[in-house]
Formats: sequence, structure tokens, C-alpha cells
Amino acid sequence: MKEFIIISVLIILFGGFLYWAYLPDYRRNPKEFWRILIGMPIGMLLGGIGFTDLNDKIKKWALKKNKKTNTEK
Repeated sequence: MKEFIIISVLIILFGGFLYWAYLPDYRRNPKEFWRILIGMPIGMLLGGIGFTDLNDKIKKWALKKNKKTNTEK
């Protein structure tokens, strides 16, 4: 029973963290929210264990922006 209470408290704390940490990102750009939610923690983990190149690729994927070029005249 003690383990159940500890796990429940941890789940509630994690849910609160997600709500307060990612709510501004969701309000800013709801369409890209899932990329940020998935990509950033994975990128931080990979960067922490030494895969900086893969971290940069995931960061670019998570923060993908539409770039318009001014080549048309």
C-alpha cells in the first residue's frame, strides 16, 4: 500500500510539472506542442549522454519552423 501512495504522489507531481512547464508552449503554438513535448526531453537526454549531433537533429525537428525564402520577384 505504501508503494501505491508513493507512485500516486509522483504521478500527480509529474502531471503538475507538465501542466505548468508546457502550458506556455501550448498556448504559443498548439500545432507544434507535441513535437516539443516529445523532442525536448529526448534531446536533453541524448545531449547528456554525449550524443550531441543526434541532439541537434532532434532539436531542429522539434523546433521546426516554416522558412520562406524571398527568391521570387
